[in-house]
Amino acid sequence: MSYVVTGATGKVGSAVVDSLIAQSVPVHVVIRSENKAESFRSRNIQVTIADLTDVDGLTKAFQGAKAVFAMNPPAYENPDMQALAANISHALASAIKAAKVERVVVLSSVGAERSSKTGSILTTHTLEAALKESAPQVVIVRCAWFTENWLTAISAVKSGHSPVLGSMLQKLDRKIPHVATNDIGRVIGEYMIKPKAEVDKLVIIELEGPEPYSPNDVAKVVSEVLAQPVSAAAMTEEMIRGIFDKIGWPKSTADDWIEMVKGFDDDTIRWTTDEKVIRIKGKVTLADVLNKVSN
Repeated sequence: MSYVVTGATGKVGSAVVDSLIAQSVPVHVVIRSENKAESFRSRNIQVTIADLTDVDGLTKAFQGAKAVFAMNPPAYENPDMQALAANISHALASAIKAAKVERVVVLSSVGAERSSKTGSILTTHTLEAALKESAPQVVIVRCAWFTENWLTAISAVKSGHSPVLGSMLQKLDRKIPHVATNDIGRVIGEYMIKPKAEVDKLVIIELEGPEPYSPNDVAKVVSEVLAQPVSAAAMTEEMIRGIFDKIGWPKSTADDWIEMVKGFDDDTIRWTTDEKVIRIKGKVTLADVLNKVSN
């Protein structure tokens, strides 16, 4: 009986795979393309090629699984990301139920309990709603702002393309919780293999890193890592839309991102006080992330 990981080629999914491998348990990944299959098979990882909307393919992959890691991979290039999220959520729930999976661990986000005004995060609300009763044990891991979200802006500074650290967040002094993908992978891996008696029917985790950061805090850490003075600067909505347009993302994705960022800025998106949750603090700092990619 293996532990099944969806979205295994992404940053979080690959971190979950690494966590499980480190714990010497059998791993089975579900990926969409044969192109990346060998990189898993060479590590003695079982591979299933299936789209996350393919209920039959997912059901076969989930058969006999000790636990399934379920996520909704971001489809920013899709003109209707929210509709696709609903389709994937339905397919995952149907397959988990059909395969009689005992435990599912779900990648979610801060703010996922809200049904509006969260932009891109609405996809995780949809996923949570679909999976909350899909298995006897459901663990929902709501993550803070990804520390790695800063890497593109940092790369622009490092390469000389930008003299400042561009911030989509407008309030440069406002601290928000951050979390690194390695911490996400570790915590999800731990909950996938926990003994049955140690996991409730429904577990909601709020996962953040060791400390919160403001854009100005990030700029200070970047200055230290790059050994050069760097300041943060708020990007205008026009600039944000221009970036998304340049990489070919549709207007709907830009709309969702801008709504999400506004939600963080005005405290619409925050840790909940209305539900019974477990708060976990990770170990990986912003400096750890930056040093790793800089080396």
